[in-house]
Amino acid sequence: MSDNTTSATIHREFELERMILFSDAVFAIAITLLVIEIKFPEIPDNYKQGLDLWLMFKPTVIQFMAFLISFFFIGMSWTRHLKMFRYLKAYDDGVIFRNLASLFFIVAFPFSASGMIHVNKFLFPMVIYFGNVALIFISNFMLAHYIFRKKPSLSMPGFEQEKKHIYLLNKTFAILVSAGFVIVLLTGMITHYDVKSVSVSMYIVCFAMIAMRRWLKKFKPKPVMVNHTATPDS
Repeated sequence: MSDNTTSATIHREFELERMILFSDAVFAIAITLLVIEIKFPEIPDNYKQGLDLWLMFKPTVIQFMAFLISFFFIGMSWTRHLKMFRYLKAYDDGVIFRNLASLFFIVAFPFSASGMIHVNKFLFPMVIYFGNVALIFISNFMLAHYIFRKKPSLSMPGFEQEKKHIYLLNKTFAILVSAGFVIVLLTGMITHYDVKSVSVSMYIVCFAMIAMRRWLKKFKPKPVMVNHTATPDS
């Protein structure tokens, strides 16, 4: 291998590492912004005089629950991102644009989660939040499809079972969550966003996601060590 080839390979790996580090920073910032939105309620001096503490802390509790759920989805998306980029050896504009699209919906999480405080008044913020979740899964699938199906030359040779499992996992959840979002949206429109009806439909979708995740674990291959320093010419 010539010096020019070695230099180009090192430069390529450095650029790919920059994209991964940038993505990790976006995930970390999104989680940080989520917790910053949670504010401790102001307690008046005469709080002992018939003050309803639950009524005072209810918005904070709702925000904290939204933070926990959002943390779970962001963590799941980061895990998918990590597993996809584990097998990436090169990149192009398609990878960059699809990765940025995925990160955009991650950054939008604090905005959609902040509306959950108004769920007790109307459920449209919940629909926006669930739509944000669906767009994250869709963008993850688009990235996986591009890397492993449309441009397989960008991924490392071999590891076909592992890459197939990552692709099917992203595809299945993208279809399932998108269908769930449509069901929740239609349920809300038909019932005029009745709390019980929309909540039941969301519980069904969440249960289906958990069941599908357990079913896909049966086809998960054993983990393998990936040597990122290895090249096809070595």
